Amino acid sequence: MFIYDSTSIAFIQKAEKILKEILIQSGIQVKKSRFEINRYLYPIDVVVFDGLEWGHFNSSYFQIALNRKLIYMAKDSVVRDVLKHELAHYLTHIFYKNVSPHGKEFHEVCEKFGFPKEISKATMDIQESNLSKVGDLQSEKILEKVKKLLSLAQSSNSHEAELATLRANEILLRHNLEFLQDPNEPIYMERLLLRKRKDSKIAAIYSIIKHFIVRPVISQGKDSCCLEVSGQLTNVKLASYVVNFLDRELDYLWERKKIDHNLKGIMAKNSFFSGMALGFDEKMKFSKSNYSAEDQKAIVAVEKKLDFDTNLIYRRLSHSRSEQSTDRNALEIGKKEGHKLSIRTAVEDLGKTLYLTQRKE
Repeated sequence: MFIYDSTSIAFIQKAEKILKEILIQSGIQVKKSRFEINRYLYPIDVVVFDGLEWGHFNSSYFQIALNRKLIYMAKDSVVRDVLKHELAHYLTHIFYKNVSPHGKEFHEVCEKFGFPKEISKATMDIQESNLSKVGDLQSEKILEKVKKLLSLAQSSNSHEAELATLRANEILLRHNLEFLQDPNEPIYMERLLLRKRKDSKIAAIYSIIKHFIVRPVISQGKDSCCLEVSGQLTNVKLASYVVNFLDRELDYLWERKKIDHNLKGIMAKNSFFSGMALGFDEKMKFSKSNYSAEDQKAIVAVEKKLDFDTNLIYRRLSHSRSEQSTDRNALEIGKKEGHKLSIRTAVEDLGKTLYLTQRKE
């Protein structure tokens, strides 16, 4: 999960400055926010994340990511070493494309650019005893409450289902209002649904997930596409859970409904997914129409803050629409399923070991 606040942004600026120094010392020409190799320009792009590695290089986005723990636990010399390690992955990808992460090509690059032997190691010991992160208990309690209510939203009793959906929205809203008072509260970003290209299912999930007080963006890198979800920590955790659930559930529902209604072809499938997004959107808008005047005002404030925070991550956003033929029958069947869609609970599993690596997304 990627993190953006005043501290992490300052750290990113420092890290990119150090990275430029490393590149120049290695004899590589630097031009503002890019460096040049073999007459091609590559981005100097660092992000901060909260996860299970000290750092990683993302070859799809030409991006180096550093663990937030480095901000508080590591001296600049250690940050420099982590950057050198991930830059070595970056350069290995430029020269050799897809090879073993810590294979002979990686070691050849380290030697070629004069990186010390310790830089080529896959692990680093930075106060290992301090690595365990205490969970955000308040956030976890909120998540459990909302998950249970979302499960009730498929009740056969329509009144009970509407109340459950409304209550889930209200809990999220109250939780987010608390963070409006803290200008230093970080915004988080998670990359989900890694694909080779955009498809109708990721577009449908994009539309559905907007109702969970997060900002989704369909991001396309080199031969890759994903859904980037940003917002307050609890919201992003919930959105991650919902997105992973929907990834499976939409396929399951399509397989059932295409047999029940004799639906065939990619047009019908695309229309079914679009219909599900429309149906869920209608259900959530109806639920929010029952907000009190005070809550209506609050949701505007929360959404405005979310827009402001999202600009920390995305300096420029482009918008595109793709026109596609529609199977009206499949669309209407999808809308009915979207009205009935509920998010069922699952178990979150986290590991603890931190590594240095290259990540292909």
